[in-house]
Amino acid sequence: MAQIIDGKKISAEIKEELKEQVAQLKEAGIEGTLAVIQVGDDPASSVYVRNKKKACEYIGIGSRSYELPLIQCKPMGLIQG
Repeated sequence: MAQIIDGKKISAEIKEELKEQVAQLKEAGIEGTLAVIQVGDDPASSVYVRNKKKACEYIGIGSRSYELPLIQCKPMGLIQG
């Protein structure tokens, strides 16, 4: 039989657990940071990255993002050198 789960509730529970673990690590002198490299300006990717930044802030870790332009090239030209 299928079981319906509450994704928002589970997400909130996981974030609370992570928040506690991050606090313990900080007390031990360990600080984490999420680094994201986004290539191009796809709107869906931008939303995803923005949500990850918010999640990092909520649980207490740093985040850095680097946005790079999408450069069109021929991959075989790179391989052949």
